[in-house]
Amino acid sequence: MQKLLNLQELAARLKKVDIMIMELVLRRMELAEQVGNYKRQTGQPIFRSEIEDKRISEMREWAEQHGVNPHFAEALEYLLINESCKLQMIRLQDEQLDQSDVQDEDAWYDILKRNLLVLTERWSESYDAHHDSYFATRAHFQFESDLITGEIQKLADHSLMLDLGCATGKTTLKFAHLFDKVIGYDLSQHMLAKASESTERMELQDKVWFECCDLEDGLPSLDSEASFVVMNLGTASDVRDIKHVFDETFRVLKTGGRFLFSFYNRDALMYRWDILPWSTGLAATVNIHKDSLDVHSRNKAGVDEIVSVYARAYTISEIKALFAEYSVNIEYSTYPTMSSILPNELLLDQHSVQDLVIAVDHKLVDAGAGAYIVVTGEKRS
Repeated sequence: MQKLLNLQELAARLKKVDIMIMELVLRRMELAEQVGNYKRQTGQPIFRSEIEDKRISEMREWAEQHGVNPHFAEALEYLLINESCKLQMIRLQDEQLDQSDVQDEDAWYDILKRNLLVLTERWSESYDAHHDSYFATRAHFQFESDLITGEIQKLADHSLMLDLGCATGKTTLKFAHLFDKVIGYDLSQHMLAKASESTERMELQDKVWFECCDLEDGLPSLDSEASFVVMNLGTASDVRDIKHVFDETFRVLKTGGRFLFSFYNRDALMYRWDILPWSTGLAATVNIHKDSLDVHSRNKAGVDEIVSVYARAYTISEIKALFAEYSVNIEYSTYPTMSSILPNELLLDQHSVQDLVIAVDHKLVDAGAGAYIVVTGEKRS
């Protein structure tokens, strides 16, 4: 006789399914916004009755074939189409009110950097908790932390570590005990304020410093001063002029000093699908068509909006070319692969499943399909 699940167990499973349904609706709205952008650029109408009627009819047919109430399927598709058209109309209205359309690439990049400051102000209080709530991001942070530990163990000199794009200082503080001095640089004053609070709480003021710095303007450090430089969690993809950051890194890095840079991977498994219709286990994914992270965020009025910030995904061959002109030895790996495509909701509290997925991801670090490309190496001269 089949064992019956109790109502509490069934309710937990229903909740997971309901959340995934809402995540699918969210993904559909993102696609609807892309449709709206295309319509506005090509002068097409927002609502096209013949297309919408056809889609509703197709959903009715699908429902009849799969044992779902066709009237329910029709009503649901009608609601989704209506909400999509409403979203497109709101975006059209916003664009008509906003006269700041920017065509110049540099001006657009400036807007994306300002967007980043807006987001970091909103995120500063919850940034670490937000990232920790995503299984794949949490696993990737641990993966990079293990690599950082290995790189530090290879160092003969432990005088100074630089953390580029340090955010709330999680990595800076994690490895502070291994160096005489650690400095974290970031563009956001709000993130640095949280980092400083953590420094005081941990009583590390004597060896940890945080400075507000736009990395593209250069590093306020002396030549051949640093023992180790880290730019983790994809942060190297968040800077357009990454070559200048490299120039500055290898200026301040001592001969024999080591480094870790982390990029979004253009060839990752997650980007090889036309679409993943659910929210994955990563806190952030790149829009590879726009060189941006499109982030859902709630503004001061309590309204959810999509805010874009700069982020470029690279191929492994592009990464190799970037480092080729410098006197460095490098190694690279990609991570995570499988956990980056699985729905985050299904992995919550599934510890044995998480362990298996992590084990698979570690087997795939050399397959080139992980969400991030992590480069480690040594400055030769």
